[in-house]
Amino acid sequence: MRNYVYALLLGSIFPLGFAPFDLYPITLISISLFIFLLDKKNNSNHYLLGFFYGLGLWSVGISWVYVSIHYHGDISIIMSLLITFLFAAFLSLYFSALTFLYSFFKTNDTHVNYIVLFPILWVSIEIVRSHLFTGFPWLIVGSSLSGTSLGGWTPILGSYGSSLIILMSAGCLTSIMNQRKRLEFYSTLLFLLFLISSFSLNKYNWTSEDEELNTFLYQPNLSLRDKWSINGFNKTKKLIEQAVAISKQGDLIVFPETAIILDKTEIAPWIKEINFKLIQKEASLISGIIAKDSTNEYLIERYNRFQGFGILNSHYDKVHLVPFGEYVPLRDYLGGVMDVLGINMISTLPGESINSLKAGNIRVSPSICYEIAFNNLIRKTAKTSNLIITISNDTWFGRSFGPEQHLEIAQTRALEHQKVLLRATNSGVSAIIGRKGEVLKRQGIFEQKELKGKIYLYEGNTPFSIVGNSIIYIIILLTYMYLFYIKRTNVHKY
Repeated sequence: MRNYVYALLLGSIFPLGFAPFDLYPITLISISLFIFLLDKKNNSNHYLLGFFYGLGLWSVGISWVYVSIHYHGDISIIMSLLITFLFAAFLSLYFSALTFLYSFFKTNDTHVNYIVLFPILWVSIEIVRSHLFTGFPWLIVGSSLSGTSLGGWTPILGSYGSSLIILMSAGCLTSIMNQRKRLEFYSTLLFLLFLISSFSLNKYNWTSEDEELNTFLYQPNLSLRDKWSINGFNKTKKLIEQAVAISKQGDLIVFPETAIILDKTEIAPWIKEINFKLIQKEASLISGIIAKDSTNEYLIERYNRFQGFGILNSHYDKVHLVPFGEYVPLRDYLGGVMDVLGINMISTLPGESINSLKAGNIRVSPSICYEIAFNNLIRKTAKTSNLIITISNDTWFGRSFGPEQHLEIAQTRALEHQKVLLRATNSGVSAIIGRKGEVLKRQGIFEQKELKGKIYLYEGNTPFSIVGNSIIYIIILLTYMYLFYIKRTNVHKY
C-alpha cells in the first residue's frame, strides 16, 4: 500500500515541470524515481502502481477541468469534483497500460530497462493518447523544455522525440541511483551527452530571417455571457474599427476565436467597409468568426472559422473538433430524441480541408484553440508557411493552470518549426512567441489590452517540418522488434 502512496505523490509532482511552474527538473526526478519504484522486488502489481502515478499526475495536471465544469457549467462542487476525478482516473489507465507492458517486456539488463524499454513505452503511450478517442495530447513530456535552453532536439524529432530524450535521461538517473559502478559511469556519460547535445542544438538556427512585420494582438476580455450577446459583439466591433483606423501600411491585426459571433452575411456592409479600409493600407486582419451552414427549427450547423480580411482575404475552418464541446457524437442517432424533447442543438461542422492563408510574402499556418496541441496537424501547413497563428478562447479555464499549459503547447509548435507564433485569446494568455519557443511578449489573464510587436517572417524548415514524427515512429518500431526478439529468445531458452 505504501508504494501506491509513493506512486501517487510522484505523479502529483510531475506537472510542476510544466507551466505555470516551469520547474522542469522536477518532472525528470518524478519519472526517474517512478522507474526506481517500479523495479522494487516487492512490486508485483505494476499496473496498479501505474494507475496511482497517473492519478496523481492528472489530478493536479488537469485540475483546470474542475474550473470549467463548476464555474461555467453551473454544476455543483461535488459533481464537478467527481467528473474531474473520473476523467483523471480514465487517463490514468494509460499509465496502467504503460507499467503492464513494462513488466511484460522487462529484460534481465536493468540498463536496457531504464534507458531503452521504459522511455520507448512511455512515448508510445503518449502517441496513442494523442490519437485515441479523438486524442488528448496534453502534458507531453517534451513540451516541458519549450522556451528553455535545452529544447534543441525538438526541431529535429518533435515533441515526442524530446519526450524520448528526457525519459532516457531519467532512465540514466535511475541507473546512477542503483549504485552499480559500471552502470554509473556509462549512465553518467550518457546523461551528460543528452544534456550537452540538447543545449548545443538549441543554438542552431534551421530557419532564416526574412521580412519584418508589425503585429497587433487584441485581447477583448469579455465574459462568456457577454461575449455571446449583441452587446458583447458591439464592443468587439468597436475594437476592430479602432484597430483598423490606427493600422498602418502592411500591419497585421489578430483577434481571438469567435470574436465575431455573427455570420458574414448578417453584417455584410460592415465587413465590406472593413475590407476596403484594410486593402487601402495593404494591411490584414484575422479574427475568429461563426459561419453558419444551415438552420432548421432544432439544429443549427456552423463552422468555427479563422477568417482573414484585407489583403489576407481567405479562411480556414477548424477541422479537429472537441467532442461534446463543439459537436455531439452519434448526433444522427440522438437527433430524433432531441426533436421529441424540443431541445435545440448547435453543432459545429469540421472543415473540409487543412489550408494556409496567403497574401504577398505572408503565408500563415492557422489553428483554432485545441488544434495547436496536435503537432502533425500543424505541420501540414507550417512546413509551407513563414508564420504560425493560433486563436483561442480560454476564458472557460479561469485563472487555473489551463491557459498557461495551453500557451506552453503553442511554444512547442513554434520551436518544432522555428517560426514565430502569434497567439490571440479572448481573456489570456495572448502572446508573441519566438522561433526558439521563447515568449517575447505576453498579456496577463483577464486584461483588456492590445499586444504590439515587430516580428520576422522565417523561411526554411526544420527536420521535423520535413519528416514529422516519422523518425520517432521508426525508432519505436525498431525497438519493439528488438524487444519481441529478446522476449522470444528468452522463452525458447527455458
